[in-house]
Amino acid sequence: MSFITSAAANDHKILGVIAMPRNETNDLTLTLPVCRVVKRIQLSADRGDVQLSGATVYFKASRGASHTLNVPAGIKEGSTTGWININSDNDNKRCVKKIAFSGHTVHSSDMASLKIIGDD
Repeated sequence: MSFITSAAANDHKILGVIAMPRNETNDLTLTLPVCRVVKRIQLSADRGDVQLSGATVYFKASRGASHTLNVPAGIKEGSTTGWININSDNDNKRCVKKIAFSGHTVHSSDMASLKIIGDD
C-alpha cells in the first residue's frame, strides 16, 4: 500500500481578499474563520497598486503570540509576491488566527484589492 503525500504539501488556498483604502490605514485585518496552520503566504494586487507599510500575523495561543512579516513596500496591479514565511521550520504547528496589514491604494481611482494566498 502506498500513500501520496505530495498533494497536501502543495496546497495553496486563497485565504481572503482585503479592500485597500486610498488613505494609509493600519487595521486592515484578515480574520481566518477557522484557525489553520499556514507556513507561508503570497500577496497579489488587483484593481490598482498596493502600498504596504507593514504586516503582522497573529497566532492562536494563550499569550497571543504575533510575528511581524517582511512584506514588500509595493505590489503592482496584477502581480504576485514571492512566498513570505509565516511559521519557522522549528515551530510550524502554530495556527494563524488573523493577519493585519498597514497600507493603501496608489495609482488608482478604485480601491485596490489585496489577495492573500496561503500554503499549508
